Amino acid sequence: MKYKIGIDVGGTFTDFLVTDSQGATQVYKTPTTPSQPATGVLQGLRKIAASLDRGLSDFLGRVSVIVHGTTITTNAVLTGEGAKTAFLTTRGFRDVLNMRRGLRDRQYDSKYGPPPSLVPRAHIYPITERVNVEGAVVTPLNEADVMDVIAHIRVHAIEAVAVSYLWSFLNPAHERRTGQLIQDALPEVYVSLSSEVLPQIRVYERHSTTVLNATVGPPLSRYLTQLESQLDASGFPGVLLIMQSNGGVMSPHLTRRFAANTLLSGPAGGPMAGVFYAGTHALRDVITVDMGGTSFDACLIHDRQPVTTTEGEVGGHRLALPLLDIHTVGAGGGSVAWIDAGGILQVGPKSAGAEPGPVCYGRGGVEPTVTDANLVLGYLSSDGLLGGEMPLDYHGAQRAVTDKIAEPLGLSPIEAAEGIYRIVNANMAAALQGVSVERGYDPREFALVVAGGAGPLHAGMIARELDIPLIMIPQESSVFCAAGMLISDLQHDYVQTFTRDWDAIVPDDISGTLREIEEQARVTLASEGIPAEKVRLRVTFDVRYVGQFHEVEVPVQPPLVASELEAAAARFHHLHEALYGYAMPEAPLEMINLRVKALGLTEKPRLTPSPLVGTDPAVALKGKRRAYFSGTPYQVAVYNGDQFDCGMALSGPALIEQPNTTVLVPPGYRLVCDAYRNYVMHPAERPLAEILAELGGRPVGAEGTWNANGQD
Repeated sequence: MKYKIGIDVGGTFTDFLVTDSQGATQVYKTPTTPSQPATGVLQGLRKIAASLDRGLSDFLGRVSVIVHGTTITTNAVLTGEGAKTAFLTTRGFRDVLNMRRGLRDRQYDSKYGPPPSLVPRAHIYPITERVNVEGAVVTPLNEADVMDVIAHIRVHAIEAVAVSYLWSFLNPAHERRTGQLIQDALPEVYVSLSSEVLPQIRVYERHSTTVLNATVGPPLSRYLTQLESQLDASGFPGVLLIMQSNGGVMSPHLTRRFAANTLLSGPAGGPMAGVFYAGTHALRDVITVDMGGTSFDACLIHDRQPVTTTEGEVGGHRLALPLLDIHTVGAGGGSVAWIDAGGILQVGPKSAGAEPGPVCYGRGGVEPTVTDANLVLGYLSSDGLLGGEMPLDYHGAQRAVTDKIAEPLGLSPIEAAEGIYRIVNANMAAALQGVSVERGYDPREFALVVAGGAGPLHAGMIARELDIPLIMIPQESSVFCAAGMLISDLQHDYVQTFTRDWDAIVPDDISGTLREIEEQARVTLASEGIPAEKVRLRVTFDVRYVGQFHEVEVPVQPPLVASELEAAAARFHHLHEALYGYAMPEAPLEMINLRVKALGLTEKPRLTPSPLVGTDPAVALKGKRRAYFSGTPYQVAVYNGDQFDCGMALSGPALIEQPNTTVLVPPGYRLVCDAYRNYVMHPAERPLAEILAELGGRPVGAEGTWNANGQD
């Protein structure tokens, strides 16, 4: 038996999804070890091996692929624990990086300041050189300046160097020579060149992204070295792949070089899993949500493509690499409830994290959290999480909610817990509006695909808030990102600034540049073991109206003949109207960047449909317990999710418990288990078939007439 493993290191738990060569899947969770993440990963692998009655070496010897999402780089930026970095830039422009765009993020908050600088001014070194707007050398590189900087780097024990000169994306010769001089003199220092990391126009974005890459490169390299060493020592002979922020994966040696590509690595698996699981019902438009212990992530998927952006931020620093447009808020099971100075109940963004965690975990937590509120309301069982491995302290949770929230506000413990539950739901609903309404999409036209250990407890109320008609909760929802990692393809994004007035574009000029990028992409994917027939290339242009600052990414279809350019212009006007509410078809356009997304297709897991067992879920009934909805107590039926099978259906209120999550079916909702043992939930007053037809999907019966990729 051969295995593949997806691993997602989260703030509270490290998630594992194991698939075997017959398509069976198993879900595992272990507590995250923030100080030594690799230790938590190995602990989880030992747990998996033990559950299969194998030693670690024997088990890993049967694993062909491990796909790993990591928070190493994100945490390094957010905690200020990245590498000690120097920054080299063109003389006369020393302060561009720390000036940012010269705009206050919160314009009406007089006390708000910019984030701490990634590189203090003392370690920003101006270098005499200059390339002009046409890529011609105006001032040759002064290598003596670079050698002086190398001496400073030695004295100050600099770990990483970022180099970003003006207009280097048009002529990278000076950057490459600078990098060579540094590497020859200091081979142990990590070097990041803007002409490699982000060769495109906009100086602050290019500076910031290059510095981020340098700052997180050394800690990520150390972690990967440690992880690879431990896996090798434990007998792992397979392929290790690392999840990227763009929804693809890449090999460790490229990950070390382009470390900034992993700054949102963990959450990126969720949307890819959303595409996969929505495909079981042929749904093309969905919103994925992932509620874990510390955060809530939302991403919109339109026509089976997750929405992407090049305007990301990490810790207040601009990241201009392509990444999935995931909106994250501090709303997780560990989010702390508190009362502000005005006496108003708030939830998050502070989290109890993995250590000490919610009060009910019994690890020393004292602040009431969302998980504590769910326990007090009866939505969680005192028997605990992880199949009973983590018993929950009901009385401790009730005491914390009472002492910290209920008594100060003059509420009962149930009223206080319901207040916490409603507020966190409202916060998450607002996040969904951020990726839908604010992007020109109506959430009522999308299905909600739910993930995270805490997500299924809140999904129904979030959907009700936004009139979302359909909720899908995959069996692997508690390890959704880990599942998405096994589904992702290898992916590399390339960009080249190519500024032209639209009417002045010469197709042959673009085609020549495009061929160069495509050849580079194919060579890179070949180095990662992808055969030529598994390579797919997608081309887009960044286009704007003349005089605008922001561009719209427009898909194009080679060959780039005149008719295709006309069609691309029409697509731009349509996309612009959807995003901003207006279009100006008569206004002149200009092209700014040429982009190529290179995909190396990987083998996907195949889901096997289950036979219909009937609609009655009585065989899965565990018992009943009291739970509260809008202040009213109900005796709610509680079901064993492991015994829930194809065709079983029920009406809310009800609870379905699995080892790693609990599904809450609110009053007024109905739930059915489909042929792939995923839960589909919807308002009880509307038939499921009607809702699916309205969304362009189809029901999945026991016959399994189409596969999990949504293809007939």
